[in-house]
Amino acid sequence: MTGRESLRGGLRAVWKRLHRWIGLGGGALLVLIGLTGSLNVFYREIDAALNPTLYRPASPDRRIGLSEALRAAVQVDREPVSQIATPDGVWPVWVIVHAHPDGRLWTTMIDPSDGRVLGRRDTGTAFAHLVYRLHYTLLLRDWWGKEAVGVVGIGLLLSALSGLWLWWPKPGRFRRSVTLRRGVSRQRFWLDLHGAAGFWACAVLVVVAVTGTGHVFPGLMRPVVGLFSPVATLPSPSLPASDAPRLGADAILAAVRAAYPKAAVSRLNPPSGSRNTWRVFLAPPRADPAFRSDGVLWLDPWTGRIVEDRSWSAMSNGTRYQTLQIWLHNGSVAGLPGRLLAFAAGFAPLLLFASGFTIWRSRRTRLRALATA
Repeated sequence: MTGRESLRGGLRAVWKRLHRWIGLGGGALLVLIGLTGSLNVFYREIDAALNPTLYRPASPDRRIGLSEALRAAVQVDREPVSQIATPDGVWPVWVIVHAHPDGRLWTTMIDPSDGRVLGRRDTGTAFAHLVYRLHYTLLLRDWWGKEAVGVVGIGLLLSALSGLWLWWPKPGRFRRSVTLRRGVSRQRFWLDLHGAAGFWACAVLVVVAVTGTGHVFPGLMRPVVGLFSPVATLPSPSLPASDAPRLGADAILAAVRAAYPKAAVSRLNPPSGSRNTWRVFLAPPRADPAFRSDGVLWLDPWTGRIVEDRSWSAMSNGTRYQTLQIWLHNGSVAGLPGRLLAFAAGFAPLLLFASGFTIWRSRRTRLRALATA
């Protein structure tokens, strides 16, 4: 055996051991995060389907502006407004989030056609939001749950890359390695299934793992992206206090639309205790409704002047990537086909874990039988 063959054999043994123990040790978590991730691709559609009365306006007409919607929401909930989602094709109502002193977020839905309050709820009790938190924090937000999910994302990346190394076929065997053959033994069937499923899902799983890990650990990904293009952090600027009257919400919205007439406004954060500027999220025109933002503006609440511009045209390529991470993660950058691909990829860990575990158990059973023979 040559030195090169020996090195390759040693590397293969290392990758095989790593691949096996990531799968066996973290497989159940990967399955859970994958399945909940699939549901999260259609998070808002699921919520609208489960709660139709909250998202069913009396008419498709949008006569009620932002200021009037806020006035209607304040009538039923006096707590500060932390976020506003504008009506779109999935949630065709004003969705206004109130931050309560106990840490809970309550949501009020306002009919944009007549200003009627369609309902309000504790956001944390919604099924779709529960699935979202399970995916993002394992319901352990205060116990490093988000960081645990990030570590699982790193494990997924290592598992995908090691699996690709182990699967890599010899010349002339590619087609055989990406399909299921008939008339083979049960063990061979599971091996073929594991290899073929891993190959077809690998590219998407790598993207999901990299973007998910980068979202949880931005400080880890930012220096890597910075090697190729500068990456700016997104500040939350505040301005010196002023005695001038603050502009109404409609005036802020009009200032944004005057500066960026082609962009869609998807979300707004009113001034808060830690930030006295408006924060406004822009989305590309005619984008998939799940593609919620490709830029952010901060505006002076007294004049409507743009204080900080992080719109698409004002960002470096590195900052653009950081901004798009979450939308690459759920596939919405590529529209509905991308979301369907991300949805399907969420089932890949289940298939790979089931086939991998079956292969491992079968081999252990066979080895034990040989040892006792």
